[in-house]
Parts: sequence; structure tokens; C-alpha cells
Amino acid sequence: MSTMTRALVLIACTATLLVTGCAREITGTPVLAGGQDAGGPSGSSAECTTVDAPLADIPAVSPREPQLRIPVPAGWKRNSMMDSQVIRYAIVAEELIANGFAPNAVVTLEQARGVADPAEVFDENRANLIRMMNATDLQTEDNTTCGLPSETTTYMAPPMGPAPRRPIIMHAVVAQSGNATYLATVTIQTSDGANPTYQRDAEQIVDGFQMLLR
Repeated sequence: MSTMTRALVLIACTATLLVTGCAREITGTPVLAGGQDAGGPSGSSAECTTVDAPLADIPAVSPREPQLRIPVPAGWKRNSMMDSQVIRYAIVAEELIANGFAPNAVVTLEQARGVADPAEVFDENRANLIRMMNATDLQTEDNTTCGLPSETTTYMAPPMGPAPRRPIIMHAVVAQSGNATYLATVTIQTSDGANPTYQRDAEQIVDGFQMLLR
């Protein structure tokens, strides 16, 4: 199996763990980050963070879905091998391969019927990391993405197949649209977390990720 194929298989394994607990009907009143009222403006491009890397539009499966965009730093290349209903986009940095592992970033999108409290969605998403992936050393920072509630979690993943124990960044965003709640995640991983180019690129991907309501 090639380095590229191994990396993409690990993308799929990581990404599908993140959203397993979200596909259920949830009711309640949405609570947005920073005490915002649910009816306030959010999901607007005017509220997105601007980064230097160019943005790629991620194709939607349904016209009702939010528009997702991901920064693509120099040297990161699109690979559609693992595209599915959940895994929407993947990019790989072959120039940054270390220990036989190519850094990669994957975007997932999951929809649940009903209106969910973002805090509950985030809690369940993180619980899946521990329960299903044996993630350790989780550290989470609350933030917003294009005015929507989001959080960034760093953690350590155990060895998986050819991949060593490695640091992973998971940025998660929640949006309500109509009678549905959406959870988008961008997950970035490497075997060399100290590489300054990777650190710079990962920061741009997280900061510049966009989720826009239509």
C-alpha cells in the first residue's frame, strides 16, 4: 500500500469516528457560543477569518446544506479517494511526509434532524474520540467560525496500522438551518507535529475554514 493510500485510509478511519453519535433526532433550544442569541446573525462570509491560503469550495450533496470552504496551503493536494456522504473533502501534503506518513486534512459533514444544543453536539463528538479512538491528552478551545459556534480540540491518537502515535487537530462547527442541525469537522494530522511548515499550514486551515448558511 502506498504512503498516499495509507494516509487516506487513516483519514477515513479518523473522520468517521467523529460523527457517529450525531445522527439522531435532537430537540431543544440552540445555545450559541459567547452567549449569542440563536436568532442573531451567523454563518455569514463577513464574519469569517481571512487567511493567505486560497479557499476551495467543497461540493454539497444537497442544496439545503451549508456551504463549506477549506484553505489549501501551498503543497497540499486534493485527493477524492475517500469521498462519501460523510467525508466531503481531503487534502494531503506529500512534501511534508515524515516517518512514512503524509500530513492530511479531511472535512466531514453530518446532519441531524431537529434543533440541537451545540454544546451537547460538541460534547458527544469529543466523547466519541475517547470511546472509539482511545484519544488522549485532549485540550479544547471554544471559538467561532463565520459567527457560528465552534471549538478546536487537540489530542494524541494511538498507533493505527502503519501510523505512529501522533498529534491531531479537530476543528468542529455547528449550525442550525431550518429543522436540521449540521456538524462540520476538519481534522488535521501528522507524524511530525514540530514541523514549522505543518504548524503554519494547520493554523491557516483551522482559522480560515468556513461554514456558510445559504
